Amino acid sequence: MQRFMFIVREDLKKIGKLTDKERLSNVPIPHEWLRSLAESGNYVTGEALAVTGRYVSKNEVLSDGPFIEAKEGISGFDIILAENLEQAVSIAQTNPLVASGAAIIEIRPFLFQDQDEFFKNS
Repeated sequence: MQRFMFIVREDLKKIGKLTDKERLSNVPIPHEWLRSLAESGNYVTGEALAVTGRYVSKNEVLSDGPFIEAKEGISGFDIILAENLEQAVSIAQTNPLVASGAAIIEIRPFLFQDQDEFFKNS
């Protein structure tokens, strides 16, 4: 099995206008999906992210969040196990936020599939 990062992208302007209570009211929907991935052995870890934050470069803060420069932003991530990219795509398409059109998922394979491989190359 290979590891993939699912980068969950949502309309940050839209979710930035929601109260915490409104935003958190949708949490049970993807949690059931994640629970099913865990039961199938495909889920590793993940987290939802706050709407606030900062873009930084070496010498300055480029922007404070919410990130109004872009319509879409990263609202969370999941790390999953899949046989290949095609299976990872199929899994991502079952996410209820993706199915409803509320989010899209960028799928990225890890360059090194395990930490030993990473440390051998660094």
